[in-house]
Amino acid sequence: MKKTKFSIVALVLAIVMAMPTTMAFAQPTPDDMGLMPVREFFENLGATVEWQGEDRSIHIALNDGTLILFAGQTAAYANDVALTLPDGVSVWQGRSFMSAHDLTVLLAHFLSLPIMTFHLTEEARDIVLYDFDYMVSAILENSPWDSVLDRAVFNQNGLDFATHVDQFRSSIEAMESRPIIVFDEALFRTQVPLQDGDDARSIAANYLFAMLAFEFAPPLKGIGHLGVETLDMYTSMLSGLLIQYHDETLDSESNLPLQMFIEAFTHPSAIWLYGEVEVDLTADVFDTLPNVPGNIVAEILVPDEVAFLRINSFLANPVYDDSVILPFLQEVQDFDHLIIDVRNNLGGLAVYFEEFILRRLISEPVEIGNREFFSGGDLAFEMMDATLQTILHMGSVFDWSEIISTEIIAIDDFLAENDMPYFNTSDLARLENVMLSRWEISPAYDSIHFDGKVWLLVNDMSASASAMVAEIALDTGFATVVGENTSGVMGSSAIFITLPNTGIIWRIDVGYRTDSLGRSLEAYGIEPQIRNFAGMNALETVLELIAEGNY
Repeated sequence: MKKTKFSIVALVLAIVMAMPTTMAFAQPTPDDMGLMPVREFFENLGATVEWQGEDRSIHIALNDGTLILFAGQTAAYANDVALTLPDGVSVWQGRSFMSAHDLTVLLAHFLSLPIMTFHLTEEARDIVLYDFDYMVSAILENSPWDSVLDRAVFNQNGLDFATHVDQFRSSIEAMESRPIIVFDEALFRTQVPLQDGDDARSIAANYLFAMLAFEFAPPLKGIGHLGVETLDMYTSMLSGLLIQYHDETLDSESNLPLQMFIEAFTHPSAIWLYGEVEVDLTADVFDTLPNVPGNIVAEILVPDEVAFLRINSFLANPVYDDSVILPFLQEVQDFDHLIIDVRNNLGGLAVYFEEFILRRLISEPVEIGNREFFSGGDLAFEMMDATLQTILHMGSVFDWSEIISTEIIAIDDFLAENDMPYFNTSDLARLENVMLSRWEISPAYDSIHFDGKVWLLVNDMSASASAMVAEIALDTGFATVVGENTSGVMGSSAIFITLPNTGIIWRIDVGYRTDSLGRSLEAYGIEPQIRNFAGMNALETVLELIAEGNY
């Protein structure tokens, strides 16, 4: 029963949050308010829908209950809701068409889930519009993500980024309420910074954060890391920044990105929204990440031959995880095969893998490289220069990393010397410079010198730091990559902008990454060397290759 409830609500959330003013599968509605027919909505949920002509009602069999709606007025009067729940029967009067707000409220009541609704006043609406326009301008001026999104995401449903923006802006102008179904209120409040005041600024901040986090960002599918900083991520990242700054490990004079990040995260508006953060300046920077029991799965699949290591997230505390990782790697040091699984790992810190896995397993230094293209936007240019200074400084900070080369050149000069036939012209038109760098990573002092075969499993949910792991494996030959194309979301030079009024921190990756032929990695992902065999997942494919001796 619980599984059925969750699946229904999850589907509703995916539909409602992805398209707040229109539903992708909806039939034409009687006006432009984003309304859709009741029948079509519930049939798309797999419910049984029957029309009772005698009393002009719709009976909907859903989740072991019956929902009865009396058709009549349209949802232009959507705020006048009559709902009862006697003996598993819900009655909603006067509805033949529903808005996204109505549907969310109805489903939350029907499944006995709490709901939180965010409203706007006219004064708050003006604040939200200003910050929303500020955010969109920063995206368009400093990145080509609108172009990437148009072909990688929106072309699948006939939309584009500009339409996506216009729809949300229209919903703000109309002061439409934003309902959010809350599965776990305690967890919800660790993610969403809520203001208790009833002033225009507090109302605007609550509304805009909810809209950006639950409606605007999800359809973007993480491309360019476009999204808000949640409350727990703000706390974790600011703590890490201040610890680094205090330690002078990466001081602001030699690491300009650090200074830029600190300015964003300590902006008065950000502190107003997210609150003051207590920082233990004696802590290790990794201690800003949470201890996550079970983040590491270490198993011996075939004694003395095949070992398996799964890392579920690179956002867990690697020092805590290393109490499992290091003993396991030492135990399987003489095995023939080590399978490292980062499927469904949405990323985190790339240094997690480099420091706690890669350096442990190599016996000789390896080279890794990076190619990032930048637009001519002021913030993108500032971050490009700041990133260059950081790379130059990195060798003196991390003694295991030696810079081999780094340079910034005009994109026209770069393309004149490099054949990149699949560079998308609409992306190319937005870019001006490219930063090229290569550096060497040396074995760790506690390296175990694994001499067996290393396999890396990826899928379409391997994102950000996990996609970078796949890229490193291909670049160095450290491991054979097996599975599916990664999600497309990469790691690159990023900026964090603080929206001036609400204090919401929004991330934009301003470094644009491609493969050697010019294809956008955000659009296509990292392609594995071996794709899953028919009817098999990545692990089964590797085990089959091992059994056949075909590697």
